[in-house]
Amino acid sequence: MLGMVVIGLYSAACADRSTPSASTAGDRSDPRASMARRSWVTALDSLQRQVERLDSLTAGHGAATPATWRLEAQHTFRQARLAWKQVEFMAEYYEPTTSRSINGAAVTEVEEDEGPGILKAPEGFQVIEERLFGPASRVDTAALRADLTSLRGDLRRLSTAFRAQRLTDDRVWDAARYELARIATLGMTSTDSPIARHSVPEAAAALRGVRQALASYAPERVGSASPAQWSVDSAFRATIEALEGQTDRSLDRFRWLAVHLQPLATVVGQARQQLKLATPTDHVPFRADAASIFDANALDPLGFAPPGSAPATLSTVQLGARLFEDPVLSGDGQRSCASCHLPSRAFTDGLPRNASRVPGQQLRNTPTIWNAALQVATFADLRTRYLEDQVADVIGSPAEMHGQLAQAADRLRRSAEYVQAFAQAFPAAQPTARSPAITPDRIRVAVAAYLRSLTALNSRVDHALRGDTARLTADERAGFNVFVGKGKCATCHYLPLTNGTIPPTFQRAEVEILGVPAQPTWRSARVDPDSGRFRISRAPLHLYAFRTPSLRNVALTAPYMHNGVYQTLEEVVRFYNGGGGAGIGIHHINQSLPAERLGLTDAEQRALVAFMRALTDTAATTPVRAAPAASH
Repeated sequence: MLGMVVIGLYSAACADRSTPSASTAGDRSDPRASMARRSWVTALDSLQRQVERLDSLTAGHGAATPATWRLEAQHTFRQARLAWKQVEFMAEYYEPTTSRSINGAAVTEVEEDEGPGILKAPEGFQVIEERLFGPASRVDTAALRADLTSLRGDLRRLSTAFRAQRLTDDRVWDAARYELARIATLGMTSTDSPIARHSVPEAAAALRGVRQALASYAPERVGSASPAQWSVDSAFRATIEALEGQTDRSLDRFRWLAVHLQPLATVVGQARQQLKLATPTDHVPFRADAASIFDANALDPLGFAPPGSAPATLSTVQLGARLFEDPVLSGDGQRSCASCHLPSRAFTDGLPRNASRVPGQQLRNTPTIWNAALQVATFADLRTRYLEDQVADVIGSPAEMHGQLAQAADRLRRSAEYVQAFAQAFPAAQPTARSPAITPDRIRVAVAAYLRSLTALNSRVDHALRGDTARLTADERAGFNVFVGKGKCATCHYLPLTNGTIPPTFQRAEVEILGVPAQPTWRSARVDPDSGRFRISRAPLHLYAFRTPSLRNVALTAPYMHNGVYQTLEEVVRFYNGGGGAGIGIHHINQSLPAERLGLTDAEQRALVAFMRALTDTAATTPVRAAPAASH
């Protein structure tokens, strides 16, 4: 995550889950939720005191700070971070915007809605972490104090907002569910502790915060009989104890996630059902009825779809599959979607770059469309928001299909079979002479429905994380630990999707500048001239920036990178291990990938490749099945 460029693209999911604020007449929260609030307020007060102490330590010191001061400041910072982790689950849930300011990535963001030159400077804990734990021998105390002043202001806003927030039991438990997912996908991958590498104690602190809040619901606290078997507290205790004595370097993250955190999430989900709490009705990517983010069907493709989208019927998906393979959608009737996305090659074509229909122009490497529905925005440069937009873009592109949806609709209306298929796929729309069954919009919707059916999250890795640990070999498990640990892969290729849409809310996408070479050379390389996201945003910060793609089925989708420059996964790992483009002589670009060598051994590199190969899953989903119904 260090150095990444996050752009302001949002999914259809609502970012604000707050319930109506309490009136000044008093707290209208649910009684047990009010009990949970007390532990949160106590931790928040402790957090503010630690930040104030760090500010006091910094006051009076010039640029030449003594080593003893730095050690004390680092210790105080760690204590403040532990306090933050205990309040994180409620802060992220009820006040996500303020939480981003407090604990967002230490990167500059482009405010694209306001113009390509409008940048948002980073702030919060991760900026302070860079100052205190970075390689510089001196700390800029003036800048540090400014950062702390900003952080203290954010914490005051957070405290004011939360003390006035009406809490409900269902939302407290939903916040807990999201926090367990956040620990799994961000906390244990060092995403928000990239330099201090304090993820293990911070994960334990986050678990303690959730445990303390949910203790308000224990039967003995509310004077009720035990609902079946109340094992929440003991499950939290065991999961936390498994972290004791461990460090970011020593922890077997795979084992902890599969053997401890996943069962804990299941227990919390069962307890929520036992308490007969209502399930939130938000239509979001992380299904409200899923206990763990690693569960089968935990992620809903419709959570990434346009607002108001309905679950696809089997007839709609089958129609979309037929259109996907029919060249009738192209301008000359010679190219279909399947001409480039070959089902036999995991919906890629095996070429470094596909052939453009425009002379002298090259397309980018053809990506797989497996799990294409599970991301915010599409294409390597994120130029479209939804799959429906992507379908229209590809069909209309002179370089690809050079067609027109209106023209394709006219052609399809000449086929009695297609007229019947559209009528079955869209039965609510009664066709008339002025409103035919086949329309450009329904073509887009049908093809997008088919693409959403191509969701496969049941690889051997998924089964292993759900508890069947024997599904992975020792090398693959070691590779997982490299992926989420030393290799820092999961700080950009986020679990469980391994793409660049940020969990657990999946509302923001990111692009990265890697320094991909034009040719597969390992010294004195030249950057590939494709400008990437810059062509869309015109923001200098986005020059050579590209979407972080999913690594699902990556063993089947060679060659790699947006220009197909690398033929094997081993070459890709070598590129990253050496520090990206900077490691092969590409300089003078705004590389967001850290330029330092990862220092992976040959054995670690082999294990990492073995893990990525274990992400293969194309058999679990048939190409014409209906998308899972959304949770409402």
